[in-house]
Amino acid sequence: MRFCADAAYIKNEKLFVIGWATGEVNTQVVQFKVTSKAGEETFRLSRGSRPDIGYAFFRDPSVDQFGFLAEIPYEKKRTLTLEAYVEENGRVIGSHKMLLNPTLLKLRNAAKSTKAWLLDREKGAKRLAKKALKIESVRYKNWFLTMRATEEELTAQRATRFPIMPKISILVPVFRTPVPFLREMIESVLSQSYGNFELCIVNADPSKEEVNAVLDAYVRQDARVRVKTLAENAGISGNTNEAYAMAQGEYIALLDHDDTLEPDALFEYVKELNAHPETDVFYSDEDKITEKSNDYFFPYFKSDFNIDLLRGNNYMCHFLAVKKQLIETVGTWDPEYDGAQDYDMILRLVEKAERVAHVKRVLYHWRSYDNSTAQSQNNKDYAKDAGLNALKAHFERLQLSAVIRKSPVVAGWYETSYEVTGEPLISILIPNKDHTEDLKTCLDSLFEKCTYRHFEVLILENNSTEEKTFAYYEEVQKAHENVRVLTWHDRFNFSAINNFGAKEARGEYLLLLNNDVEVISENLLEHMLGFAQRQDVGIVGVKLLYPDDTVQHAGVLVGAGGLASHMFKGIPDNDPGYFARAITTQDVSCVTAACMMVSKELYEEVGGMDERFQVAFNDVDFCLKVRQKGLLIVYDANVKLYHYESKSRGMEDTPEKFERAGSEVALLNERWNIQAAKKEGAFTDPYYNPNLSYLVFFQPDYTLADARKKQKK
Repeated sequence: MRFCADAAYIKNEKLFVIGWATGEVNTQVVQFKVTSKAGEETFRLSRGSRPDIGYAFFRDPSVDQFGFLAEIPYEKKRTLTLEAYVEENGRVIGSHKMLLNPTLLKLRNAAKSTKAWLLDREKGAKRLAKKALKIESVRYKNWFLTMRATEEELTAQRATRFPIMPKISILVPVFRTPVPFLREMIESVLSQSYGNFELCIVNADPSKEEVNAVLDAYVRQDARVRVKTLAENAGISGNTNEAYAMAQGEYIALLDHDDTLEPDALFEYVKELNAHPETDVFYSDEDKITEKSNDYFFPYFKSDFNIDLLRGNNYMCHFLAVKKQLIETVGTWDPEYDGAQDYDMILRLVEKAERVAHVKRVLYHWRSYDNSTAQSQNNKDYAKDAGLNALKAHFERLQLSAVIRKSPVVAGWYETSYEVTGEPLISILIPNKDHTEDLKTCLDSLFEKCTYRHFEVLILENNSTEEKTFAYYEEVQKAHENVRVLTWHDRFNFSAINNFGAKEARGEYLLLLNNDVEVISENLLEHMLGFAQRQDVGIVGVKLLYPDDTVQHAGVLVGAGGLASHMFKGIPDNDPGYFARAITTQDVSCVTAACMMVSKELYEEVGGMDERFQVAFNDVDFCLKVRQKGLLIVYDANVKLYHYESKSRGMEDTPEKFERAGSEVALLNERWNIQAAKKEGAFTDPYYNPNLSYLVFFQPDYTLADARKKQKK
């Protein structure tokens, strides 16, 4: 069976769980029960329409009764289990259990009517960290050994003849390499299933007789191994340039002297090249390998090409392969950036590359041992300065006025902001119905904290009934000349209201803003505006926090929990997340309209928001329309607001709201074909990775190995 819990909250001393569930065929009825130590508990279950689920799994949106709302009596310090199951002939043939432990729940706001909760990840974190890491490493190793290419697959690869079969020159500078590591590195190259390569080794320390002997033996053994011995060490860039001068291939690949490749690494790159001959740069997923080569751990499942993520850290790293002609265009490795020479090279390459390809397989194993960069960024402190300088040079070449600093949170990461050109007017659009205190908090934070002052506020009034609301409208307009109240007389429709406000806006840029947010960062407006003024950027979003300083929004992932969902929801603000992606500015598929900046010209060009999306997914649809024009959606991780999520509208907890939500997800799926593309592992979000689970954000989905085993059988 299939099960997904989309949301859970506490209201009126009851615990509500909202989600969807379905059997393997649409005729199977999913049943639910709640149990405790005392046995089965009474609860109330409502079913709702989810045509997106009907379409996704059965290609029939008319079969849609898959949504559920479980209403469970709430008591503190009592663990409950919600079980969804399918029976056949009186026997359970599929089930999913969800643990509901109130002692692990943490209230995220003080509102009496609705107390939302989330897991408190900080409890017991220190005590469990080492144990969890060990378990995770074992799980990953088992997953990797199942997913790597089999001997049968490698045999088939060796027999494959592509239309394009370039020679690939693998460059390896060697300097005082431990002999066992050196042998493993060379053997991993010679075992490649794609044979048209050469291994160009530069030995920068001829005093090591054992190393010399090993290299001489491999040269005699295989003509594809070529060795050049230097009289003295020329530094990492100089040694790499010497290896490059030896290269005769059409493509150049980089391999460290103590690391190893998977045997299908070159094959996968040539396969990608034949599918996309215009590709100039290749990189892959990677992991780390222990000193004794007996463990694989710490996998990095990467984003597809992501220029803003790259400007935060060299996430592309290994296994880099490049068209030689492109290196001839941008120049060779620069000793000025030793320690971050590859970062400097990658930045220069992507500035000129026609296409950058990410091969979504773990093809590179980075050796981790004492004093290696793989083990700790702090082992090469000078590299962080070199990386900062490489990034500055990158912006100078592009003539972008940027301010870069080292990340105060994670070593080897960087933060970038862009200087604003001129002083364009920003029109801030805030839909509002009553909730005067929330609106006042929002506006007070704008006027008291924001250092960029050239903005106007358009309060988009929608059917308020309380006298104090209109009294506040008069008060705030008298206090601030740049505040206007515009009235939308029709029923609530988030898209229509913002389209109405955009037509009345005088600004060059629009900031769509919820009335239930509060500014934290003083530089919010200029930070967002700096990104929005870039020619390659269409929309900018920011980091939103719950009042307890956990993440509410750090970008939106397309395909999660059905269609789309926020990333890193619920982790502490200071938690870097998976490879620091929660705290790193990057390109994403979508951002929330709770705080979204876009130029008015672009907003009008794409037709604004689709008014068929009355409440949900209007921002997702809008972002996807902008992405379709080839523009980037940026999540700016370095500016923040508090978001008292959905206080004005409430949760999706009525049959009417279920039906409306169902129609909106069906519409989004129909337009963008999200569910169909997700089938068979064809993930649609380029900034995610098929080796990661959608349901547990940025955690490896080891269950894929089970499918792989079945496929092999």
